[in-house]
Amino acid sequence: MENRQPKKIAKNTLLLFMRMFVLMLINLYAVRLLLSALGEEDYGIFNVVAGVVTMLSCMGTVLALATQRFYSDADGKKDYKRLKEIFSASINLNIGLSFIILIVFETIGLWFLNVHLNIPDDRMFAVQCIYQFSIFTFICSILQIPYMSAVIAHEHMGIYTIISTVECLLRLIVVCLIAYASIDGLIFYGGGLFLVSILIFLTYAITANRKYAECHYQKVKNKSLYKEFTAFSGWTLFGSVASIGMVQGNTILLNLFFGPITNAAFAIALQINNAFAALCNSVVMALRPAMIRSYASNDRDYLQKLFNTSNKFLFFILIAIGVPLISEMYDILNIWLGDFSEEMVLFSRMIIVYVIILAMHNPITIIMHASGKVKYYHLISESVMIVCFPLSLILFLFGMPSYTVLVCMISVCALAHVVRMFCLKYYQTDFSIRRYLLSFVIPSIVITILTCGLTYLVHESIDNPLPRFIVVFIFCPILLSILMYCLGLSSFEKSIIKKTIHHVIK
Repeated sequence: MENRQPKKIAKNTLLLFMRMFVLMLINLYAVRLLLSALGEEDYGIFNVVAGVVTMLSCMGTVLALATQRFYSDADGKKDYKRLKEIFSASINLNIGLSFIILIVFETIGLWFLNVHLNIPDDRMFAVQCIYQFSIFTFICSILQIPYMSAVIAHEHMGIYTIISTVECLLRLIVVCLIAYASIDGLIFYGGGLFLVSILIFLTYAITANRKYAECHYQKVKNKSLYKEFTAFSGWTLFGSVASIGMVQGNTILLNLFFGPITNAAFAIALQINNAFAALCNSVVMALRPAMIRSYASNDRDYLQKLFNTSNKFLFFILIAIGVPLISEMYDILNIWLGDFSEEMVLFSRMIIVYVIILAMHNPITIIMHASGKVKYYHLISESVMIVCFPLSLILFLFGMPSYTVLVCMISVCALAHVVRMFCLKYYQTDFSIRRYLLSFVIPSIVITILTCGLTYLVHESIDNPLPRFIVVFIFCPILLSILMYCLGLSSFEKSIIKKTIHHVIK
């Protein structure tokens, strides 16, 4: 297993990195075009209205995680009959969830949109249209989950990469066509995204139906499977609500207290957050099926190696990109957007710190999901996360500035990670907090401090923006790679790097 899996993981990670890089470039360019086509106010309005819908997107995320988890677990146990039952059960659950979402959004959501959001009167019709398009776009993303989960669980990342890249390109085409549309740009954009979502749903459905034997609907006789799905999803949902509440809840708070312009600044920061999340998911998505299979087959030694490796590579990759971005944020926003505010710079820098800390929960969460012991894990750790929304609200009521929301997000995220470590120790007795601190946390802090300090010296020593930009983005990853190899990796991890480099060269 150990001889075979690292190569497959490395191949899938490379494919997902390529996907992430292409998607990141397309998305960043699309944001500039969209901001120019819609204007700063309409762009802020779109993000806050879409945020109302995204408030319940956590339900779709949870079902996707649950489906992938049960797929990988059944595959690890070679239980192919159960695979078919999982697919059909997930179809039923997703259809039921779509009806619930439609009812909630067309009642409570519509009331909140009309009564509480800070929207200019002359834009209300466009907002109503974009809201309806956002609902049905979201429902399409829910319905595609069983098919997409099958692709990911089978580790066919090439298929996933192609489909998601096509989706991103189609979204870019929609943005490019806004200038030529004869109707309101906001309405055209929402309608275009809805049509793209239908096409991608059909693509996933047809691909999975033809490629995987289990992806054919049948009546589910094993009713206990629904209870397993519900038990797993219920507590995972609580965790997702906390994460969504931090981002989308705070988006609404910023709208209520500071208006659409601040929403636009936060939306730009969230685009950077999304790019980092895509990078993080490239590592996590490649590792998750292997970690769950290792747990299901009781290969704990290999699981521990995957856990250690995923922590280090995830952190160092994010730091290698995050430190140069923070250092050169003024020049980046100038190239990316042309016009930007100080608030955009501050939000964008702070969101990078937040997303790096948030990303580190993934390896711990994968093991907890693999074990199925998610009730108290999510109840305890996400109770910390969910504090962010009321804390931000209280501080805003006391007149604190807009960036306070990110201070709250960073603080509660760091505290929640400490809680997650103790949860993992409680449920997995072979996990050592001391070893985790000595092998990962302390070396990571030392390497990060050295990288930040030396990058700052390079930044200050060069006055010309363009050479400084180039030098920093080359210097920082090279420096971090050297420090990581010398101070941060075990002999097993060094051997993986050597074998991967040798394989690539060969």
